[in-house]
Amino acid sequence: MNQQPNIEKLGRYKILGILGQGAMGIVYKAIDERIERVVAIKTLQAGTDLPEDRIAEFRERFFHEAQYAGKLNHPAIVTIFDVEEVDGISYIAMEYVDGKTLEHVIDNESELPVSRMIEIMIEICDGLSYAHKNGVVHRDIKPSNIILTNDGHAKITDFGIAKVSTSNNTVVGTILGTPGYMSPEQITGKSVDHRTDIFSLGAVFYEFLTQHKAFPGTNLTEILYRVMNENPPPVSVVNPMVPPVFDNIISRALRRNAEERYRSVDFFEQDIQRVELTLTMTGSRGMSALSDDTAKMALPSLFNKIGISLDYKKLTMGLSVYSGMLTFILFFMLIFGSHTNRIADTLTAQKPASLEVALNVPDAVVSIDGLVIQTKKNSIKIDSVGVGEHRLVVKRDFYEKYETALVFATGESKKVDVNLKLSPVEIPPGVDTSFITITSNPKMAKVETSTGLFIGYTPIEKFPFPGGNYTLLFSKEDYSSKTRNVVFRRYRNYPVEMTLDKLRGFVSLERVYPEDAGLIWNGKKLQKNLRTNRFSVEVGDQTVTISADGYEDVTKQLVLKFDETIELGDSLKATYGSLLVQSNPSGADIFIDDSEKSVGKSPVQLDLLLASTHRISAAYKNEKRNKTIKVEKNDTITTTIVFSNPNGFLELNSDPPGAYIYINTALRRGVTTPQTIEIQPGFHKIRLTHPKFSKFYELTVRVRPENSTKIEHKFE
Repeated sequence: MNQQPNIEKLGRYKILGILGQGAMGIVYKAIDERIERVVAIKTLQAGTDLPEDRIAEFRERFFHEAQYAGKLNHPAIVTIFDVEEVDGISYIAMEYVDGKTLEHVIDNESELPVSRMIEIMIEICDGLSYAHKNGVVHRDIKPSNIILTNDGHAKITDFGIAKVSTSNNTVVGTILGTPGYMSPEQITGKSVDHRTDIFSLGAVFYEFLTQHKAFPGTNLTEILYRVMNENPPPVSVVNPMVPPVFDNIISRALRRNAEERYRSVDFFEQDIQRVELTLTMTGSRGMSALSDDTAKMALPSLFNKIGISLDYKKLTMGLSVYSGMLTFILFFMLIFGSHTNRIADTLTAQKPASLEVALNVPDAVVSIDGLVIQTKKNSIKIDSVGVGEHRLVVKRDFYEKYETALVFATGESKKVDVNLKLSPVEIPPGVDTSFITITSNPKMAKVETSTGLFIGYTPIEKFPFPGGNYTLLFSKEDYSSKTRNVVFRRYRNYPVEMTLDKLRGFVSLERVYPEDAGLIWNGKKLQKNLRTNRFSVEVGDQTVTISADGYEDVTKQLVLKFDETIELGDSLKATYGSLLVQSNPSGADIFIDDSEKSVGKSPVQLDLLLASTHRISAAYKNEKRNKTIKVEKNDTITTTIVFSNPNGFLELNSDPPGAYIYINTALRRGVTTPQTIEIQPGFHKIRLTHPKFSKFYELTVRVRPENSTKIEHKFE
């Protein structure tokens, strides 16, 4: 691809000027002459000194950005309008943003108020959350890829190395991103998902709040080492103007283990919004900005945070007094942040209680003393509950409300099983009443009719329902949906059972070394689909092991999605052992693994053999024998190949040792007792002589094939 000339027009776009220029392209300011819209034109150029494969890679990534970012339409994401190639120049037409990068703001606007920073951070979270919900992972979040418009809004740009999380392939083992903002899983080439963007966002927000990089370094090695091994200082220590409550928020986003980070950008954003709310409530208006109901919900939670239990009934009567206390405590928590737990120990000796709630339906709304606890699962756990009485309320559409009072003693742990009951269904006049019992494997499958009428979550027992003919639809997250035609008859208990199959994703080992590696899941070796060359694995969090004979296993933690292929790229470490090959008779030529070249004559020891199964061949005179041997890691395995006319053995010992050995009158030169000698079967005359004694010992022995004949003599 040639250097771009001075151009005045690209397609229907008239060039107005240059906005910026880098090693790989130029960004122009232009106008779409058809609709008179000002745009930014991002072009691609690559010098002719680059190899063709590198030019192709840059071009692929260039159009990759347009393909993925073009699907996104959000105020906090730069909009892609068009992508084209004209006269050998590839370009993307995108929204023209009049503003400056967050990188510029960090370097030049250190006096930005924390409240303004929070507004910008929330907008960035909104945009990234939208991308994730549409299946796009950015993978290169950094300050230079975030623009602040002149009217104060944030926009994310440059999706050049993004991946679609629901697309066919995820390459594991390919490092893409910017050092200092890359997650540990990016650095090590592991599978990445939306949580890698959360790590990068944490590094960006750290730098935004402190004007210092989270992982500084003078070279690439130093930066990557810090990401993999060091935790940055708390933001409130680096910049005392930042509330300490941000320490835990940023720290959680920067956890090296992706499982320990925020589950989604939404949860990250919610914590930042809570800080914004706290700053607002501790401002000039204080508690006057809160309604009585809001104060009644907020006060118990905040007082319990520092170990003080409030009387809920007395709260309303003394609201004005508590309002002032709330303002104080909010300010107190904001300033001292995570240190409130230590201060709480000083204020009270009460150890907090804990509560675990198990639900029989998903997506229920759980509240403690009016404070709503969001949950998408069927259980929640609260590690810190104030001592005293609390009211638990659980609600869900189509189910009756559950409400109970719970009294907690110091340090007490409670587990409450909440079984919500289905609300009665109206039986139309003239329609028979049937009683239905519906079970499924797994439990908690959603059951509805083909017309969209919700029935409930399994198991459902003897539930009154209008009789008639129905097509029931069973569904559950990560499981395939199924239907069942049923007839509910009058006054009958109609049982329905259904088994749902877990959805599956795929794992490819095409990039794994060695090529014959297999995959183990749930303790079983999986069979590869020979047509697609992939392994089928259930969706969700899965542990798989790459295994190959002669190599160390590699265990991977994967998050599989339906119909997604995760392509692993690991190289397994070889293991070695030794093999001693003997034969009877000895002197056979030894061959290994179908090689036509002999490795020597038996007995022969082969070292540094791959610790796997090997095929051994031995040739003696006109006879050839084969054997399969498993070589063990860091061990020496001995094997003997016996031919059709095997020899026997003489085991010769003398006291004292060092006697000369004659067999059939012939001296065995260089051989003295003790000694084991291989010899043909039959009768043999044996003589032992010793240089220190004048008498010799002589006898005739019979040697049998594959047997040892022992001879022992004491010289006197």
